[in-house]
Amino acid sequence: VDFFILIHTKAATPTWTGTFNVDRTCDRNKCCCFDGQIVITSRSPSTLTLTAGVTGAAAYCGISHTLTIPKPTTFGTTITSDGDKIHLQLSKDSTSLSIDYEQEDFMRCAGNAVRTQG
Repeated sequence: VDFFILIHTKAATPTWTGTFNVDRTCDRNKCCCFDGQIVITSRSPSTLTLTAGVTGAAAYCGISHTLTIPKPTTFGTTITSDGDKIHLQLSKDSTSLSIDYEQEDFMRCAGNAVRTQG
């Protein structure tokens, strides 16, 4: 008696577009941190627009960012803005973001955001 088991697996595809609520774990005394919501929209088939509130003790942090970025094909991407690097890691189910802020002055901070829409 021969048994065949067929297991069909589908590779997870990242869903970057949507609205994410940012938590308060990023140390705003050391870094410019996303604040409030991150909204990621599709600008074209190959680019996304990320809009987010920003807060931090340094005057150069500003109050918001709007960035156009290449559409990632994986669950991780790095954005460079004004010399700072922002590493974004999307969860495998695309419901949350881990954010690693790497500032030009070598300060490092981390934060998280949870999908609310999209």
